[in-house]
Amino acid sequence: MSYAVIHMQKLKASGVRGIENHNERLKISMTNPDIDYEKSHLNKDLLQKDERSYYMRIKERIEELNLSKAIRKDAVMACGFICTSDRAYFENLSQVDKDRFFQASHDFLKERYGERNVISSKVHYDETTPHLHYYIVPVTKDGRLSANSIFTPKELRSLQDDYHRCMKEHGFDLQRGNPDSDRKHLDVEEFKLKTRYEKLNKAKEEFKHECEKLKEKKEKFEVINNRLNVEEKRIAAMEEVQEQRKTRIVQESKTLEVLQQKIDTGKHEYQTLERQKNTLQNDIKALRNVFEGFKDIKDVLEETEAFWDVLESGEIRSRQLVDFQNDIISIQEAYLAKHGLDLLDSLLASSQAQNIKYSQGWDEYEAKANLSKLIGPEAAYRLSLKQRDPFGR
Repeated sequence: MSYAVIHMQKLKASGVRGIENHNERLKISMTNPDIDYEKSHLNKDLLQKDERSYYMRIKERIEELNLSKAIRKDAVMACGFICTSDRAYFENLSQVDKDRFFQASHDFLKERYGERNVISSKVHYDETTPHLHYYIVPVTKDGRLSANSIFTPKELRSLQDDYHRCMKEHGFDLQRGNPDSDRKHLDVEEFKLKTRYEKLNKAKEEFKHECEKLKEKKEKFEVINNRLNVEEKRIAAMEEVQEQRKTRIVQESKTLEVLQQKIDTGKHEYQTLERQKNTLQNDIKALRNVFEGFKDIKDVLEETEAFWDVLESGEIRSRQLVDFQNDIISIQEAYLAKHGLDLLDSLLASSQAQNIKYSQGWDEYEAKANLSKLIGPEAAYRLSLKQRDPFGR
């Protein structure tokens, strides 16, 4: 629960200038880190603008009293009030409610100590906790300058009670200020020091709480880190296995390449052997055909020998010309089968063939043409150029 805070301090002439510099932000403070000067334009003056200094305002008010005696140098010239609450309370208020809070505080003090005695009323929004600075000249009801006569212990207790009641009536749910403040009212700097001390204590508790949270996070982090280390080792092991697999795959690929080369070579050799086999099969088939034709060739040769016997015996005239031509064709076929060039050459060159040629109408040119068709023109030409033996065989 937040408190309604009101503090009073007494000022002598020597302290007035410093208070004015602080309230009006006339100088940059080197000792108050709570001030954010970029927000100083948010501060509000609850009195009409007055060009006079604080000291002149106090001096002119005292002169109005027409005191019979001169004022002592150590006399209390003014009394100041700080009206506020804690920072958290103001954080939950809108700006309108903040302004209403300090206006209610201003009106309360003005009514209690007299509007004529007020010399300054300034709200500071540029510090950590918003607050009102309110200053009066301590004039008694009988027209004397006497702070001690006004602010008795009874008055100070009543001030706390009445201020709390006033703020409650204006809708601000606050507790009464600390009773210890009845016995001792702090000046502005002491109040700020106390506020800072409380703030530091709060920050200390928050820091302690944050440390506990950080400790928990650290423990969780260590657990996660241990898991990550285990996972990292597992991944490293998997990477090593993968690397081994990669190396094995490379080796197997090389082996497969060698095997493929051998397969390609074997395939080529197989194709060569297949061709050789086909060639051999063809050769065997040709040899078989030749071999199977040997019987017919033998008959032709025997018939050719018989033909020679007819030629030599001069019995050619007793045979038909057609039979003779068929014998010649058979001999030609025998020549093609056995390459019997000499046999056919002897036949064509023999004198008996010449006699047959002239007596039976043998056409040498037709025979040569037929021969050319059978053995080819080139072979026939070579045959015609050969030196013939009249009866050579």
